[in-house]
Amino acid sequence: MAITGSLKELNIVDILQMLSLSQKSGIFKIINTNINNTAVIYIYNGKVILSYLSSRNIKDRLLSEINDIGNRAKYDANYSEINLGEFLKELLDDNIMSKNHLIDIITKEVMSVIYKIFKWEEGNFSFDDYQINKLLPVGILPSIKIENLIMEGSRQIDEWSIIESKIKSLTDTVVFDMESEDINEINLTPKEWMVISLINGKRNVQDIIDKSGEEFETAKTIYGLITTGICKLIPKDGEKIIAKTTEQIIKLIENGKFNNAVESIRDHRLIENTPNALLLLEAEIYWKTGQLDLAAYNYEKYLNNVNSHSPIKYDLTLSYIFTGNIDKAYTIINSIKKDELSFELIEKVEKLKALLNESCNLKNDRIPIYQRIEYEESE
Repeated sequence: MAITGSLKELNIVDILQMLSLSQKSGIFKIINTNINNTAVIYIYNGKVILSYLSSRNIKDRLLSEINDIGNRAKYDANYSEINLGEFLKELLDDNIMSKNHLIDIITKEVMSVIYKIFKWEEGNFSFDDYQINKLLPVGILPSIKIENLIMEGSRQIDEWSIIESKIKSLTDTVVFDMESEDINEINLTPKEWMVISLINGKRNVQDIIDKSGEEFETAKTIYGLITTGICKLIPKDGEKIIAKTTEQIIKLIENGKFNNAVESIRDHRLIENTPNALLLLEAEIYWKTGQLDLAAYNYEKYLNNVNSHSPIKYDLTLSYIFTGNIDKAYTIINSIKKDELSFELIEKVEKLKALLNESCNLKNDRIPIYQRIEYEESE
């Protein structure tokens, strides 16, 4: 059963509680276009076993725990070639990390993601039923009660508002603001000493969080160190490039400066009344960064704002294909009007339509398996 909707209609806590009570198994996805991020949560029998953000690759997070340079190089070269389930099993089969270590890391990532999305007020969600035990090795993953996540998340939301009064940006660099002799005279906890050991004048807040593996507790500790005057934050300067025209935004995209392009698009939305053009530029960024579900969302939003625009329907069709929505792709490709297309695009559309028709025919012509295999009668 597929469930879709907007966070304006139904909040995340209510959705998670519903999935918990019904003991659902599947993938819960939330797309937040305001911050260019997607949360993916794997749920098995009503419990969360894995989650990650599109902005923070879960494989990279696990790879950061590999200390052996040879093994790290091996996985850096090969991990993109295998799916997530195979990757997790390989880490254990090759004795790269223990099961307990893996569960500990993933549990922290789950909590970090859940607490982040609790603060999302806008976005679109979907839940699709899946046999999760066929996608992931559930036996080596944590099984976290949703009720526990909700309870802890609610507490942390209140504390985050206090922490953010001091930590404005995770890209700010953490530096000492007190002499080491003075720091030694202060009674600090083991956690505080651990964070202090990670401060080298170059790492930013996010770097230190990544090293420690605990976002909330580390941010809370840095807040305390700032409040006591042990350290301070230096804002990241000189790297923000804001384009003033759509041509300049396109140039940023072509040069691979996607974060700068996204910031420029957000600024343009505040000062110009050109939402449709900006949707397409943003979709192009999603294409180039592999976030095709977000690209499809932008194309859909664009087409809802205009009467008809067949060239965009071609891109939407491709987005659906590469995200596995073949039925939607088939519907869209057959709604395209040829008289709105260039000659070159007509040829591409015809090829794509033929491929989708063939795909649908293969699906319709499939012979049931029980007609192709002889079963022995049980005695």
